[in-house]
Amino acid sequence: MKKIIVNADDFGYRTQINNAIIYAYKNGIVRSTSMLVNRDAFDEAVLLAKENPGLGIGLHIDLDKYFNIEHGVGTVKGWINNCIPDQQVIKGEIKQQIEKLLSAGIQIDHFDSHHHTHLFPEVLSIVIDLCKEYNVDKIRFFNKFDSIKLKDTLISNGIKFPEHFIEGWYYGNVDENYNVSEIMTHPGYGEIWREKELLVCCDVLLKEYCQRNDIQLIKFSDL
Repeated sequence: MKKIIVNADDFGYRTQINNAIIYAYKNGIVRSTSMLVNRDAFDEAVLLAKENPGLGIGLHIDLDKYFNIEHGVGTVKGWINNCIPDQQVIKGEIKQQIEKLLSAGIQIDHFDSHHHTHLFPEVLSIVIDLCKEYNVDKIRFFNKFDSIKLKDTLISNGIKFPEHFIEGWYYGNVDENYNVSEIMTHPGYGEIWREKELLVCCDVLLKEYCQRNDIQLIKFSDL
């Protein structure tokens, strides 16, 4: 049986995204989301998470202020001024975000990040340490960063991740060859690209297809 984590990124960004994620959880195939803690709709997202306890919640680590981001396409161009901050600065920033989410009463079931910055080698070593410190043993691993060394490092530290990663919806991705996969989605209202992703997340035919083909919808905590 195939297993899929359909994860909705950017929970807490703004109200229109929060509402769409909850709609996709209640009416579609989203079972997991990742929360931004330093955006305008964070407090609202916390309340919604508590009202929907079956929704898995991860921390969407946000380190954008340390990186050059091409926001139109969501691509990281490198560290600002090609300068890697002191590791304690990065660690302190991530710890602040973890503590804010925990202090709000949210149990964290995985770590991922805005623009996948947690998978930069200089950041991943810190995230691994924090996984151990906070007993969070699930993480997103994007195959774009694929290397045997990185995967072996995660495995040797007892950190679990889906074997396969799908970066957004496209035709046929549910049928790709894998046992366990994460599909990253960005449902939301008010932006065409987000509304398109919301429509797919709530597609009745897709939901029926998953049921008919024994594709199990899971959360990171189910790994």
